[in-house]
Amino acid sequence: MDNNGISGLRPKGPAPVLEVRVIRKWVPKYRENELHFVFVDEEGMGIQAFVKGKNCKTLDSKLCLQTCYQIKGYGCTDPDNFTNTLTHPATMNLGNATIITSIPDNENIPKQYFELATRRRMEVQAKTEGIVDYIGLLQRRIEDKKTHENRPYVVLSLKDCSNQDITVALWEEIATVKSRFNRAEIEAGAAPVILAMTGLKAKTYYGTLQLSSTSATHVYLNPQTVETETLKEMYKNSDMQNWEITTPTDLEVPISHLLQSNASIIGKSFIIRGKITEIMSYNDWHYTACPKCRQTVLQTGSNWFCVDDGNLDKAVCMYRIPVKISDKTGTITGTIFDRAANQLLQQTCEEALTKQNLTQQLQSMENKEAKFQIQVQPDLKNRSIRCTINNANYLHTETTYHTSTSTPPITTPQPVTPPPKGQNITSAKRSLVMLEGLEATTTKEARVDDTTN
Repeated sequence: MDNNGISGLRPKGPAPVLEVRVIRKWVPKYRENELHFVFVDEEGMGIQAFVKGKNCKTLDSKLCLQTCYQIKGYGCTDPDNFTNTLTHPATMNLGNATIITSIPDNENIPKQYFELATRRRMEVQAKTEGIVDYIGLLQRRIEDKKTHENRPYVVLSLKDCSNQDITVALWEEIATVKSRFNRAEIEAGAAPVILAMTGLKAKTYYGTLQLSSTSATHVYLNPQTVETETLKEMYKNSDMQNWEITTPTDLEVPISHLLQSNASIIGKSFIIRGKITEIMSYNDWHYTACPKCRQTVLQTGSNWFCVDDGNLDKAVCMYRIPVKISDKTGTITGTIFDRAANQLLQQTCEEALTKQNLTQQLQSMENKEAKFQIQVQPDLKNRSIRCTINNANYLHTETTYHTSTSTPPITTPQPVTPPPKGQNITSAKRSLVMLEGLEATTTKEARVDDTTN
């Protein structure tokens, strides 16, 4: 054991100088005067650290996510059962005396850290409502639900490496924060969709193992882990490969149904069949995006700037096409984002920009019967609803999904409405536990309080 790294730290033991990467940080529930972190070192070992009171703001500004630091001037204590999410026998206590020095990015230090629990481990932890990390293959679309007390949450149905099903409930405080749960990216992602989740509470509800989020929960799409490759193989060898196509028919609705519904459908996904009857702009149909997170970037001279990822030497061009879609019952406005536009036009946005007949290319989408997977959004300007289109196929080829991965750099800026944020990942592995339960929650869900952070 290397006593100079995270693996050698013990409560009341020596506190050597560490070189670490900041993986996660959060404020625990009911502990608003605390700030917690997860650090990982070059060995791939992780540890939880915390700071209290007046020093929270200072260290929050000094310790940035995915940045490497040298840290000295700290102590190690026993983990707090209420806030602890890791299995390390010690927790780092930081404060005003802690000296934090930024160091060059060390590619040998993993960019993600999980203590992924086995099924048996989760079942053991469920007896005491313990905390676990979990990875699974998303099997169905994300469901929006509410408890009897009207508390909103989303439900994920997954299959783990033991080929067993489980549901995970993400409470609103996690499900609506893009940095914790990038729903748009997940829903637009090509199958198989594999999700790793940290800090989940494990619980048994009427004999069924369930998981639910806590304030320490973060959701990662397609992480680089051994389990990810196992799940990909499971998907490849199963009948799940058409999960995006075999959407339950009760999700397919006429447009009039959407237009006549109330605000309860906002954020929910549906299938509609119809035609693009109008391209609403031939000027504002693409935007300049960060190649890492897909958010709109700003041009700074010959370079680019992303508010999340900083200065960039290149950007990518992505579709954002405003349209009207009609069926026999009505018309709805919407925006076709990159994946769906690739499916309809069979070319990337970058490829489209190299051609002369841009207007004709866009017009080629009009008046053809197609099947659209949409998500309903509020139209505040017109006090109505609109939609974002995440998948689309002409009916004669609806079982073929074309997704190009070509995203070359561009030199032509354009505006907003970013699609999903991706995650660049290297994974260090551990074996841990996970957090709370869910889906049968229509009666007891409100009781599944996020008491982990």
